Amino acid sequence: MLMPRISIIFLLAAILPLNLLASPAKDLKMAATKGQFAFVLVTDGTINDVSSAKSVIQRAVKEVKNSVMVELNRSNKDNADLVTQYRLSTIPVPMILAISPNGAISGGIPADKATADILIKMVPSPKKAEIIKALSEGNAVFITAYRKSMKSVETVNSACGVACQQMAGKSVQVKVNMDDPAETGFLTEMKVNMASTEPVTLVANAQGQIAGTYMGAVQVSDLVTAATKKAGGCCPKTVSNPNASCAPTKK
Repeated sequence: MLMPRISIIFLLAAILPLNLLASPAKDLKMAATKGQFAFVLVTDGTINDVSSAKSVIQRAVKEVKNSVMVELNRSNKDNADLVTQYRLSTIPVPMILAISPNGAISGGIPADKATADILIKMVPSPKKAEIIKALSEGNAVFITAYRKSMKSVETVNSACGVACQQMAGKSVQVKVNMDDPAETGFLTEMKVNMASTEPVTLVANAQGQIAGTYMGAVQVSDLVTAATKKAGGCCPKTVSNPNASCAPTKK
């Protein structure tokens, strides 16, 4: 009887340190290192049953290649840095957040309203995630949709580069290849003319509003002006909501 008991003791000794070392911060860091998308279930000490939310997330993880589920209890003081970073102290819980490998939040929904399909739709393309990250850091973004064969690509890239210099670190350019199948959905959402023979540049101000759209060569001054103005209209198109509409809500 001695040997089995000793084996159990050694097994527990091997497992417990791994569990103690696990944390949302380390889980997210590991996911980022592996290029994994994370569905983060945010709870606190008042939440007792999250089995339904976990089930929804697990169904989404099965459908989204290279994705993981991470649990985050905001009441745990060890998670204070993440709570501050993602501004989780006052959000309703349980909440499910969608976080890209670069740390950008691309969506969030109360767990009781979530479905696997909704979570799957929160997963952005790589370039959209890059844009969301830039916007979350307070930058305007010059989004250039192009093909390598387009003659004015270098001219447009140069203009965007100079515009970024003039904005002194408050803007970035993100180049999106029209021939990249991973970006087709995003470019379609943004209503980019995929039949264009010239690069299409969309300017998103720091609020994410599309403040200017240009085809082919563009003036640096126009880029800077668009990047620093607030888009007009009651429902300006944004990166996160490219189909915004001012139409009355249907009853």
